[in-house]
Amino acid sequence: MSFIRHTLLKLLVDLYFKGQSADEVTSYGVMAGTIFILILIVLEILTLLLPRQIQPFIEKVIINIRTYVAKLLMHSGGKVSLENVTFKQELLLFLLLISIVFLILIPLVVAALYFSALVLKQFKAIEEEEHRKQKEFDKRRNLMLSDIAHDLRTPITTVSGYAMALSDGMVEEEKKQEYLDAIQAKSKRMSDLISLLFDYVKLDSDGFTLNKGQHDVCELVRECAAFQYQDIEDANMTLEVDIPEEQYMMNLDKLQFSRVVTNLLTNAVRHNSPGTDIGLFVDVDEDEIIRIMVADNGELIPEEQVQQIFDPFVMGDESRNSKGGTGLGLSISKKIVEMHGYKIKLVQQPDVSRISQVEQYQKAFIITMRR
Repeated sequence: MSFIRHTLLKLLVDLYFKGQSADEVTSYGVMAGTIFILILIVLEILTLLLPRQIQPFIEKVIINIRTYVAKLLMHSGGKVSLENVTFKQELLLFLLLISIVFLILIPLVVAALYFSALVLKQFKAIEEEEHRKQKEFDKRRNLMLSDIAHDLRTPITTVSGYAMALSDGMVEEEKKQEYLDAIQAKSKRMSDLISLLFDYVKLDSDGFTLNKGQHDVCELVRECAAFQYQDIEDANMTLEVDIPEEQYMMNLDKLQFSRVVTNLLTNAVRHNSPGTDIGLFVDVDEDEIIRIMVADNGELIPEEQVQQIFDPFVMGDESRNSKGGTGLGLSISKKIVEMHGYKIKLVQQPDVSRISQVEQYQKAFIITMRR
C-alpha cells in the first residue's frame, strides 16, 4: 500500500496538477481526487479512440473535472499529510485502481482473444482447403498417369505384335503393307499422345511464358480455318465461316492461341459423325468484347462429362480408343486461354439458341476476350 501513498498518488497529482504538493492534500481529497484523476485518465484515452468530431466535447469535460479536482485537493477542512491516509482508504483506492485497469484492459483482452480465435479458425480453414486441393490434385494426377499408361499400352501392344509377326514371317505378302500401315498409324498415335502430354506439362511449368504480341484476331482465326479445311472435307463435313473483315488487334501469343482454335476444330471433327456441320464465328459487340465460337450440330455431350470437359482424360476408354482422342486437347486449350486472361466455356442446347450466330447448332465452345 505504501506504493499508492508515496509513488502513485504523488505521480498522479504532479502529472495533472503541477505546482501543488501531494503531501498537503486532505484525506478526503486523496479519495475524491484520485477517483477523478482516474476518470481523467479514462477520458484522455477515449479522446485517442473516439472520432475527431466528439473530441472537443471530451476536452471540455476534462477541463471542468480538472477545475473541480483542484478544489477537492485543497479542501478547506485542514491540511493533512498523506501519512495519515487510513488503510481502508488505501484499500479502496487500490480496488478502484484495479477496477479501472480491468475496465480498460478487459475489452482489449477479449478483442485480442476473439481476433486470435478468428485468425486460428481462418488459418485452419485455409489449411483444410489446401489439404483437400492437394488430395484432389494427387487423385487427378494418378488418374492421368493411369490413363496415359492405358493409352500407350494399346498401340505398343499392337506395334509389338505386328512387328513380331512380320519378323517371324507369319504375314502373307499381300498383307504386309496393311501391317506396316497399322504400325505407322499406332506409332503416330503414340507420338501425338507424348507430344500432347509434353505440351500439357510444359504449360503448367514455372519456366513457361507466353510470347505475346499485337495480332489481328480475325486473321488468326481465318488462318486456323484454312489449316483445318482439308481435314474437315476429308471427314465429309461442312464448315461455315463468318469472320469480320475489320482488324481487331489483341495482345496474345499467336502460336499458342492458334493451337486453341485448331484444337477446337479438331475436336469437332474427331468427335462427330460424318456429315456434321461445323461453324466458326468471330463476333464483336458494342462493348468491344470479342467472342470466338466453334459450333457443331453433332450429338450433345452428356451432362456428367460437361462439368469436367476441360479436365485431362475425362473421356471414356471407348471414346478415346475408337475416335483417337486423348482428352488433353481441351485441357491444353483451357490452360492457354486462361494464361491470356480470357475465358472459355461449352454451351449446349437449349442455351445455344439464345446466341444468334450459333442458334442452329447443338453445341458451341465460346472464347470470350475483352479488349
